[in-house]
Amino acid sequence: MFEVFSRSWEITKLSFKVVKQDKEMLLFPLLSGFFSVIFFILMLFPSVISKLIENVKVDEVYGYLLVFLTYLGLAFISTFFSVATVYTVKTRFDGENASFLESIKFSFSKIHLIFMWSLVSATVGLILKLIEEVAEKSGDTMKFVLSGVRVVLGMAWAIVSIFVVPAMVYNNVGPIDALKNSGSAIKKTWGESLVRVYGLGFIQGLMFLLGILVFGGIGYLLRSADVMVLVGLGFIGFIYLLGVFLVFNVANTVYNTALFVYANTGKIPEGFTSEVISHAYQKK
Repeated sequence: MFEVFSRSWEITKLSFKVVKQDKEMLLFPLLSGFFSVIFFILMLFPSVISKLIENVKVDEVYGYLLVFLTYLGLAFISTFFSVATVYTVKTRFDGENASFLESIKFSFSKIHLIFMWSLVSATVGLILKLIEEVAEKSGDTMKFVLSGVRVVLGMAWAIVSIFVVPAMVYNNVGPIDALKNSGSAIKKTWGESLVRVYGLGFIQGLMFLLGILVFGGIGYLLRSADVMVLVGLGFIGFIYLLGVFLVFNVANTVYNTALFVYANTGKIPEGFTSEVISHAYQKK
């Protein structure tokens, strides 16, 4: 347990050091979340309006189209700001400094690649949803099998696509080549059996747990206090958890970008150590 904590803490420190040099990166996941919420709310309007109109039956195909467009929009927003983050990290690894607007401008220059990748991502998301819906309508045995298939496919997709955005930024390639680059980076460095042993997740989990215990404990002690006091405490707790999520989201992008650079060049990115990078993954 101590070794897990020690390695995870070292990864966190090194990743945070890069984030500290380019604090504007913290705005990217914040903006991504903000625009995603706005987009999701806008996508709810057609469904809500159609249900409010009497004698209007929403076609199943229309429903799936709406789901696909929602996936597409959310994937586009997420990828757009992820590209901006990776570009900022790349520039830092190259010994330079990219401003917030320069990184946004870079994302706009890759908007065609971002859109194509979003199409692929949305298609995969829709397929996984269809499998889930078929499973829900099936018998117990088939439901178990299909649910297992969905979980396996989802995990496989998450692994093979982990380096897609860095590949787009570094190699200027489309979605298919980006997937190939991502798979090649994984296979080349850590073999076909990929097991993530240490990462930022351990420390992030501790930070979340600490926040829940602290604010939950204070809330319990103040349970008889004025409602506004409890609301204020809840708001502060929410801001804390949101801050942890945002910071670790960026730090994880920094770490993955460093791994991609190492996988493709064999060089340790500036700010990281050989032990942290080369032992981030290991074969079974």
